[in-house]
Amino acid sequence: MSAGLPSYADTVVVGAGTGGAAFAATLARHSDEQVLLLEAGPDYGPRNSGRWPADMLDALAIPTSHDVRLDPAGGSPGRTVDTPRARIVGGCSAHNGCTASVSARHDYDEWAAQGNAGWTATEVLPLLEWVRDRFRVRRYRSAELTPPQRAFVDAGLAVGLPFADDLDDIEAGEGIGPMPINIVDGVRWNASFAFLDQVRDLDNLTIVGGAPIEEILVADGVVEGVRVVREGTSTTVSASRVVVAAGAYHSPALLLASGIGPADELAALGIPVRVDLPGVGRHLLDHACVALDFTGTPALPAQLAAMDWGPDEQSLGRLRSTRCDDGPYDVHVFMVAGANSGHPDLPPVTLYGGAMRARSEGTVRLSPDRDVSRPLIDHAYGTDPEGHDLAVLDEALGLLRRMTEQPVLAAELGEPVSRGVDPLDAIASYCHPAGTCKMGPASDPTAVVDHRGEVHGVRGLHVADASIMPAITRGNVNLPTAMIGARIAAALAGVTPAVVAQS
Repeated sequence: MSAGLPSYADTVVVGAGTGGAAFAATLARHSDEQVLLLEAGPDYGPRNSGRWPADMLDALAIPTSHDVRLDPAGGSPGRTVDTPRARIVGGCSAHNGCTASVSARHDYDEWAAQGNAGWTATEVLPLLEWVRDRFRVRRYRSAELTPPQRAFVDAGLAVGLPFADDLDDIEAGEGIGPMPINIVDGVRWNASFAFLDQVRDLDNLTIVGGAPIEEILVADGVVEGVRVVREGTSTTVSASRVVVAAGAYHSPALLLASGIGPADELAALGIPVRVDLPGVGRHLLDHACVALDFTGTPALPAQLAAMDWGPDEQSLGRLRSTRCDDGPYDVHVFMVAGANSGHPDLPPVTLYGGAMRARSEGTVRLSPDRDVSRPLIDHAYGTDPEGHDLAVLDEALGLLRRMTEQPVLAAELGEPVSRGVDPLDAIASYCHPAGTCKMGPASDPTAVVDHRGEVHGVRGLHVADASIMPAITRGNVNLPTAMIGARIAAALAGVTPAVVAQS
């Protein structure tokens, strides 16, 4: 239910994006705890409320109306990176491109091998499949692809990629084909619809929008609650447990503002040190991308207008680079062709190649004014000492260029458009930040939370979003992030993933 701000809750969840929505829904369903879900952005209620803005529902385009408008740095001096983040119940799942992936078995087994019990692929697969069902994921049919997207797939086949229509399968490997999507009758099926709509009527769940958090309250190593700002007034909500799910940029920023992080960094900002945790805000991971731009053909707008459904993104290719780990692939290639929604400054057609296991690690820090909503972000793309990421991105570029030489795709691209620099000097974000509150045992000096998501050194404080990933998943991170929220909630509620998956 939606209501006013209570003075106490058993569990306060900070952030109603993908991880927070899945966590709150799971804990409320499987426990008797009073759960308070707080979101800095608005709560428009259930899908059928009639209050959801049209642009946030329309999966044909990527909206910017609820974008936080961060301005992070990238790998090149003086260059900023476009990294949209949505402030709304539903989080980034309410404005993303709707590509769905459960990622690969190798990734979760790697998490467990790093000392995180309970996170093997076998253990989390029931939740991944449950999350996929909740998001109502389906695959585009080949007949639904726009002419440029069909040409992109055909060009991939021509250069040797096998056809694949199983890209949402944990066993999926190399191939190219239609994307799996969380779109229902043209509507972007976000985390609010997927998880919260089924539990909004529970008496033990309260959802409050327009409630940004300025501080987590901690005393003597125990969480006590949060300080909330509503309509310019600061209010304290006491809690036995606080779960932070504000995303890979804002979760570490909130910990830092609350005195949890590198002691020297906190002291320099005049923040009292509650817990010295050097890993907070470090280990920022992402899927770094390179891009090739084209004008598109004069016929492209009419082609898309003539179709019942003509989105910008519909197909995806996966490839093993020569630098790939033991997993099934480490490169994504995809095409944006149409309005290029969300990026109005770009030409109509862009081909992207992504390093899906990039090793470069960036940082999230607080600015001198300690504004939690606008942290200092540096992705440090392409800076890993071994040159791994640049080598993988160069191979991705090579694949894209071979595809553009295929007549079937060349006929759809139009003329090349230069960004004025080599693509490897203009690395872009795939908008999948992770890792800044790394999960790992206390023996790992870079770890922030343990395998139950509890912050080392603070009893009752947990993190449950993509920031806890010890290594980034090699697919789009929306479904894995929802799984993380549900997995941590299940452990706290004392139920197995299989029980949650049956609900």
